[in-house]
Amino acid sequence: MRTEAIDDLGVILLNMGGPTSLESVRPFLENLFLDREIISFGPVEFARKPLARFIAKKRAETVKENYAMIGGKSPIAELSREQADALQQRLRDHYGDGVRVRVEVGFSYWHPFIREAMEALEKDGYTNVFLMPLYPHYSKTTTGSCFKTWRDLHRARGNHLFKVQSVKAYPAEDAFIDAINARIDEGLQRFPADRRAQVTLQFSAHGTPVSLVKEGDPYSHQIRDTMEEVMRRRGNDLPYHLSFQSKVGPAKWLEPDTVDKAKELAAAGVRDLLVIPIAFVTEHIETLHELGIELREDAEAAGIEHFHVMPALNAHPLYIDALAQQIVRRYEGRMNLTSRHPE
Repeated sequence: MRTEAIDDLGVILLNMGGPTSLESVRPFLENLFLDREIISFGPVEFARKPLARFIAKKRAETVKENYAMIGGKSPIAELSREQADALQQRLRDHYGDGVRVRVEVGFSYWHPFIREAMEALEKDGYTNVFLMPLYPHYSKTTTGSCFKTWRDLHRARGNHLFKVQSVKAYPAEDAFIDAINARIDEGLQRFPADRRAQVTLQFSAHGTPVSLVKEGDPYSHQIRDTMEEVMRRRGNDLPYHLSFQSKVGPAKWLEPDTVDKAKELAAAGVRDLLVIPIAFVTEHIETLHELGIELREDAEAAGIEHFHVMPALNAHPLYIDALAQQIVRRYEGRMNLTSRHPE
């Protein structure tokens, strides 16, 4: 295999994004419902645009109320920028002066869009790009959708701008698992000292339709792999369970539902519960409101006495290590820089 050194490295951190104000909630939702990878309109696919506008308008006021309760916007843009800055510094420390390094954030449904990240790297003359999803677990609805957006944009420019590498998933990456365990340990410190040995861990992941699993989407299996590896490294020190949240629409989704599981645990006598947002690496509406507010109310009403949500990984040094190590490993272990496009 031919090898060659790189002299520049542009990284794009991929995620869904979130509204940056209450006024941007509706257009954010509309962009989300326009994504064919997220939701299928079946026989009325031809009406996707008007349907997306209608659904976004119908849901916007309720969703605005939820965002108002967490500060009037999603914090994901600022937190993702912090992740990008930390990763950029880590890579610059590794490569030194020999490699120009720039890390951008690219979102699917709100600014900064993936297109904007691509244009920033193009304008600055970068030739080598690494697509790094902030989704540790692969689903066609998340990482797959981001990759498709990238492919469409790059093909529209003739597929000659960048030499591209990527990683699809990293459910058992060492530093990623270590970062989760570090956050679990932080979360356990919130409980009274005499109750920490009695805490039950409830891992909660964003759900997907069961039909997606039957089609071969690996997401739910990778979620379980992460949970089991986390607990293996902890020596299975506490009881633990897996559940799924954020169901949308009438289709059958992955079970058990997070709220139902918390109530079930309370009915079984659990009084100390630490919820672990295993699939979310950045704080946003699903962690801060859906878990931190809504689930808390339901769990405490069901009898949970001590309830806490594990902080998201955000820019935890171990998580930044997990991202950096994968990039370095792929460039230094596979230096053939023929253009590689995410599948």
